[in-house]
Amino acid sequence: MVRKLQFIAIFALVLQLVFTVFAQEPPTASAVIGQADLTSGAPNRGAGPTADTLNFPLGIAVAADGIYVADRNNHRVLYYFSDGTTAGGIYGQHGSFTSYIANFDGIGGSSTPSADSLIMPTTVAVDTAGGLYVTDRDNHRTLYYANDGNTSADRVYGQFGNFATNPVNNDTVGGSGVASADNIGVFSLGVVADPDGGVYIADSSNNRILHFSGDSTTADRVYGHAGSFTSGVVNDNGTGSTGTPNADSLNFPRGMALDASGGLFVADRENHRVLYFANDGNTTADRVYGQFGSFTSNVANNNGSGAVGTTSADSLFSPRGVAVDETGALYVTDSLNHRVLYFANDGNTTADWAFGQFGSMTTGVANNDGAGVSGTPSASSINTAQYVAYGGGQLYISDTGNNRILVVARPIG
Repeated sequence: MVRKLQFIAIFALVLQLVFTVFAQEPPTASAVIGQADLTSGAPNRGAGPTADTLNFPLGIAVAADGIYVADRNNHRVLYYFSDGTTAGGIYGQHGSFTSYIANFDGIGGSSTPSADSLIMPTTVAVDTAGGLYVTDRDNHRTLYYANDGNTSADRVYGQFGNFATNPVNNDTVGGSGVASADNIGVFSLGVVADPDGGVYIADSSNNRILHFSGDSTTADRVYGHAGSFTSGVVNDNGTGSTGTPNADSLNFPRGMALDASGGLFVADRENHRVLYFANDGNTTADRVYGQFGSFTSNVANNNGSGAVGTTSADSLFSPRGVAVDETGALYVTDSLNHRVLYFANDGNTTADWAFGQFGSMTTGVANNDGAGVSGTPSASSINTAQYVAYGGGQLYISDTGNNRILVVARPIG
């Protein structure tokens, strides 16, 4: 009888372990955008751009009936309807799906910036009215397009309302100056619209997040510099000088996401962490992922003691994008670990599962072949995922190194 009870107890434990593994096993991509199949990865499918190809895709935004994708190296933003993998709309190339000219003038050449052109767009966001924001990286600006079917921008951030200028940190007279509440630095690599009609822009090379209210193009709040709009240093120590990381500083922030309460998640790339700021008007972070709860540590793949270690469920290596689903769960593109991490909305900063590494939390190779070795692209592998978006029960992952967007059904639980 004792042996029988022991066998039952052991069997129950095995079942519990199997259930746990199954429940946490990450999903597999069900569809791909930008490639003909799930095993290909060449930019523009090895040829020129079309409505079916991508070249270094980055930011993704979910709209009411489809998604927008920033197709960086083709200097365009594409729109895909929910039921298709061929783009149905295009921004930046005057309606042409086969041109890929920087600041395209519409007649075959590159010109000065305009309300219709783009150079290396990086991220996109959609507001509650269906309007589109695009961070136009090498024009050092963010564009806003009203939801009216027009592909000419209606508003510009970072260039004092001028669609024809593009200096870094525009000084108002056509040159480059210092950071301000009205300009944007070399790289702007994140944008998210708030539910009140405002927008957050990651002014990455100025190491800050700017918030703009309504349709104002002058920022009213700054994260990363203790309230100063004129500082742009890495890990500002509160006096405009570079210091060690803290809950108030940033080092090349990128993707952002808002939760249902208006709290802000920021992928703080070069600090190898994700910060969370509660919606309380405070620009001091309340929570940190990737550094074992420490706001003053910033090593890649923190081993728990503040030193560089191996890949784990608690570490990050150059995170670049974040997304939140309807449960409040967080998704992080842990880019140089070639995976997307899922954190349940339970206050825990240890990841619950990883997509891109066949469920392993301790491997971080590009295009994992299932045995921990780099192989060809598959429905379960990633090569430098950069951004992630969530909508309608699905994840959209920019698998940038494979020049594709993966569509992944979110697991229940």
